[in-house]
Amino acid sequence: MHELRLSPETQRRAVALNMRQSWISLGMLAPLLLILTVIFSLQDFWLGFGYGALIVVLLGGSVPLSIWLARKSMRETYIRFGDGWIEHKWMFRTRRFAAAEATSVVTVDRMSFGGFSGPPTHHLIVTGHDRRLLILVGQMWSTQQLTAIMQDLASRGVPWMSVPELVTPPQLRQRDPRLVPWWQAHPVALALLIAGGVFVFVILLLVVLALVIFTATTS
Repeated sequence: MHELRLSPETQRRAVALNMRQSWISLGMLAPLLLILTVIFSLQDFWLGFGYGALIVVLLGGSVPLSIWLARKSMRETYIRFGDGWIEHKWMFRTRRFAAAEATSVVTVDRMSFGGFSGPPTHHLIVTGHDRRLLILVGQMWSTQQLTAIMQDLASRGVPWMSVPELVTPPQLRQRDPRLVPWWQAHPVALALLIAGGVFVFVILLLVVLALVIFTATTS
């Protein structure tokens, strides 16, 4: 049985990335919360003041909480293999599958998922009969660590495929849809769908609040 852990430097980079993502998420959420605060203030000043104070407290505590959770998650992340099973713990979730379930193990030398993933780096992907069982990225794991996992699976009869050239997620998905799910291969389209859903939700929320305020002022 072998166990791989994240290096201290990798843990620090992951926590820093989590901090940036938290600030960006708060920046996207702030306008909606500000609109709701103004609407509540128009209905009742103290209601709006209390809501605004609650939001400040919650947002102020969310960043330290996310940092603590990220540090704890990085410390507990591991990969265990060598007994015919692969066990991966990541973000408080543990996945375990038998090597016999794997239909292929793919090593990708240079690929980037864009956004916060950084420049193209190495990946290891394990597929099952109808889905992806595991993906490990170079921002978290070294080439030596991923090679050790690949060699263990290959020694158990799992077919190995190498992708040495620079490749994009959509291109890799064209080779085998199990390697990269649609949402990961097309992050821009996914972001547009989410933004559209949020926009519709905000419009509906504003309409409902406007009706509530109108009803309260006319009754």
